[in-house]
Amino acid sequence: MRVAMIWTPPVDKVLLKHFGQYSSILLRAKGGYKAVYKVSDDKKTEALKLIQIPPTSLVEENESLQKELMGRIKRELETLKKCACPELVKLGSLALVELKIDGQLYLAYSEEFLDGKNLWDLWRNDPTTPSEQELKILFGVLLRAIRKLWQNGYVHRDIKPSNIIKLNSRQRPFVLLDMGIAYSINDTALTADARCIPATLRYIAPEMIRPNFRENIDYRSDLYTAALSVYEYGAKAHPFAIDAEDAIQTMSRALNDEPKPFVQVRPDISAEFCQLIDQMLKKTPALRPANLNSLIRQMEESV
Repeated sequence: MRVAMIWTPPVDKVLLKHFGQYSSILLRAKGGYKAVYKVSDDKKTEALKLIQIPPTSLVEENESLQKELMGRIKRELETLKKCACPELVKLGSLALVELKIDGQLYLAYSEEFLDGKNLWDLWRNDPTTPSEQELKILFGVLLRAIRKLWQNGYVHRDIKPSNIIKLNSRQRPFVLLDMGIAYSINDTALTADARCIPATLRYIAPEMIRPNFRENIDYRSDLYTAALSVYEYGAKAHPFAIDAEDAIQTMSRALNDEPKPFVQVRPDISAEFCQLIDQMLKKTPALRPANLNSLIRQMEESV
């Protein structure tokens, strides 16, 4: 049995006892084992991430879970350090530290604070429909991030609208977050339970559902989830999911059903770009266009 975060440290304790270098600290989000704070000092504002490490005494599984969580955090920081680029979130000034708050073990580190909204919130709450140019810019950003990750031996595995921040910046229009379940082709697997699928089921690539996915995984799974994110953001609808339904049903549709062609939900967008998104959503990785340099050049030349 895995336990979710059951307690978030009060801001005053975090600030006064452990992070006195910050003059301001505000809880922004929490979920699972993680809490994220907006922290500031006289010179900068960053995002402080605090991850609960469950005690091994609670349940028998927690020793392996503790090892997995700590391994994933270290891999995330390693990935961001090796793959530094404008398309990926940058590490902050606070290096990874281990601390105890009221006897509970936590790991903490900081990233840059991105002053923008994620695409999940935007497509659900903003009545504006993204233009073809914006969608091409978004896809180009994701392709460059995928290329940088793959050049260093990583597959993101969790590209989705809630992990993409839109910024009011021509230099960095979108930024990809959260390498928490990134896969390294050069390191041993971190998942303690081999039956567990390390992905968000709503956005999982079909090949990731198969038992032997670790033998064949490569960047083409990220191409699928990048296109899926563009489709959902552009259409304001997921090609397989129905809100509030069981994620297993969504995953079953992703494995067995064909998505509605993108041009049918966005007839105002060029057939060429719609066809590219449709091709990226092919269930067999070999059928997806996979020349990253060519794809990136195509996006850059078309905007």
